[in-house]
Amino acid sequence: MDLFKNLTPPVRALSIFAAISIVALLYSPSLATLWQKWVLWDQDLAHAIPTIGVMLVLLGRCNYVTTDSCQSPNTLHWLLMLATAGASLGWYLFESLSISLPAYLLLIATLCFFIGACFSTSTMLTVLPILGLLLFTVPIWSELTSTLVDLSALAVGKAVKLSNLTVLIDGSSLFIPSGTIYIADGCSGIRYLIISLLMGYILILINQYSLRTSLITLLIAALLGLFANWLRIYLLVLIGYHTEMSSSLMQDHETFGWILFACLLVPAIYFAPINRDPAKTVSLPARPHYLSLIALSLGPIFLYVNSDIPPTHSPLQLSHLDKFKTEVQERIGAEPSPDINHLDKRLITHEEIKIRVDLFTHMPTSPRGEIVPFIQGVVDRSQWSLERSLSNPENKFAIAIYKKVGSNTRTIIATQYIIGKIHTEKYIAAKFLQIMANAMGDKYFGLLVAQANCSNNCQNELDKLIRALPVISIPQG
Repeated sequence: MDLFKNLTPPVRALSIFAAISIVALLYSPSLATLWQKWVLWDQDLAHAIPTIGVMLVLLGRCNYVTTDSCQSPNTLHWLLMLATAGASLGWYLFESLSISLPAYLLLIATLCFFIGACFSTSTMLTVLPILGLLLFTVPIWSELTSTLVDLSALAVGKAVKLSNLTVLIDGSSLFIPSGTIYIADGCSGIRYLIISLLMGYILILINQYSLRTSLITLLIAALLGLFANWLRIYLLVLIGYHTEMSSSLMQDHETFGWILFACLLVPAIYFAPINRDPAKTVSLPARPHYLSLIALSLGPIFLYVNSDIPPTHSPLQLSHLDKFKTEVQERIGAEPSPDINHLDKRLITHEEIKIRVDLFTHMPTSPRGEIVPFIQGVVDRSQWSLERSLSNPENKFAIAIYKKVGSNTRTIIATQYIIGKIHTEKYIAAKFLQIMANAMGDKYFGLLVAQANCSNNCQNELDKLIRALPVISIPQG
């Protein structure tokens, strides 16, 4: 006697919402951190809460039908059960280390697999595009900020040159006779790009576009979001140039940007093709597979029993450089600003080159605290522009040459990330090496920064600094 199949379609939809609610309850640690980001109305997640509302509305608009027979679990169902368990355990692994982004993505994957294991593969595949809206609610888009800033500087720079204005372009800074306009991270246009892609994706879901039309829609949406930001910055340069930076828009251009964006987005939505197809039909089994709740609960259970104690001190230090210490009169390099604790600093001489070495450290403050913190950048990008970068895998250092904006001063900066006893030159690798450091009990992090001033093309100083890196690197012990 399956009462479920005798329910009306609107009531049947409650089973999908119940599945989402169960996942939300069990995986509340991730949702709690996400909620804190959502309510900040930050530039790349300001739309998250309305997006969740749109997703729920679209799920409620589907036509839910119940299959007549209750099929026994088959091979595909057991594979979805294993996928649910695997995604859940993966979520636990990253959540226990506070590696947020993989944890968020695995949470979305767990929800999708759970719906497939609880109901059917058909149910999962039908609602999957709607659940794809969740990708717009996690902070994956902020990774594009630096790239979008460089792209905006390039596009606006080309437009300014074609306008025959007296403007000096140096990296992300535009020097006009009456002042300087710096294209900062807030000018990346990430908000316009995300909202434009989101609106395009919603149009795809509502109108059930074909694959070809969907790809074209997303491409147009991306170009529209990028162009809106480039046009905004270009107009601000013109306004600043002709008003000698006295216009109020030079300080408060948030509203101006959104009005301009709306003027481009609203007509695009109005002229988008409309399909009058019926609502999606979602097939639900007569009886859900409740055994899938066990697979879903694995990660939260492991997280609940995790009671590791964070370390109380970091063993990292620069005492091995004491024999190379020197007195330096001139300023060396840039002032590092990674927004983590500055532990130690040394000024050394090696092969007649003077080097500044800074050590920054971080330790988790809770049993599930992150070992590797978020690092926006080592130097202030408004003051220093990247000229060239290279990797030194032999010594596990990333090396870059920076130029001071508005001058010919250059500096070489070598960085190394230390995760417990492991060294790497890549930040993204450091994030994943937290897993190994956590297993070894080495819950501490260090950022080692070595700098040297350079002249001419920096090659001589670069060669000497590279030879000094094995000496500068903190011995593994």
